[in-house]
Amino acid sequence: MRILVTGHQPIFCAGLSSIANRIYPGSDIVLGAVLHAGALPSADDFSLILADIGNPSSPSEIDAFAEFASRTSARIVVFSDRVSPGFVRHVMDLGIAGFIPKTVAVDLAESALRLVELGGRYVPDILLTSQAEGFAEAPQSFFAASHQKLTPRQREVLQEIGKGKSNQEIAQVLGISIATVKLHVNAILQALGVRNRTEAAIIALRAQEAHPEEGSA
Repeated sequence: MRILVTGHQPIFCAGLSSIANRIYPGSDIVLGAVLHAGALPSADDFSLILADIGNPSSPSEIDAFAEFASRTSARIVVFSDRVSPGFVRHVMDLGIAGFIPKTVAVDLAESALRLVELGGRYVPDILLTSQAEGFAEAPQSFFAASHQKLTPRQREVLQEIGKGKSNQEIAQVLGISIATVKLHVNAILQALGVRNRTEAAIIALRAQEAHPEEGSA
C-alpha cells in the first residue's frame, strides 16, 4: 500500500505519518508537497491520500484540491482546522472518503482511518448535530417528515446511504441491481429536496435519531 501525506505543517504531517504506520504497517508512506496550483503531485501510484488542506484555505488552494481529487482514483481523507458545516459539505461533495477535524483525539482519528480502510466513509459530527449551520440546523421534525415521503424500499436505500455505502455496496446488501439503486437514489434526492448524497445521509441519520426502532429493524 502506498500512501501520500501532504500538507502545510511538517510536524503535523510527520505525526500523521506515524499514525498511518501504525494502522497500515509495512506501507510505503510518502510526504508530498502542499496542494496548490503548480505543485500538484502525481497521484497515480497511491491508494490512499491524507491531505491537510490548511487553515485558512484560500479559494485557489480549494480549486487545486478539487482538481487533484478529480484526477485520482485513490481514497482521500482530508484533515483541516476549518470545520464550518458549509465548508465540510463542500469538501465532502468532492467525493472524498473522509473529513477529519484536526481537533479530534488521536484514537478517533485512527478509528476514522480504519473505517476508510474497510471501505467506509467518515462524516464528522459537525454535519450531524443540531448546532451545525445551514441545512443541518433544521429541526428534528423536518428530518422525520422528509423521511416519511419515501417508499419503504427508498428508506432502505437511504439507510445504507447514511452508512456511507456506495451504489454497488447497496445493491449487494439489498439484492438489487446497481441501475435500480441509481434510480432509487435519484428519486430520494428529488423527494427530499436535497442536492447530494451527503445531505441525504444527514436526513437518514437524523431520522434514525427520531425513530431508532427503524434503524434496528
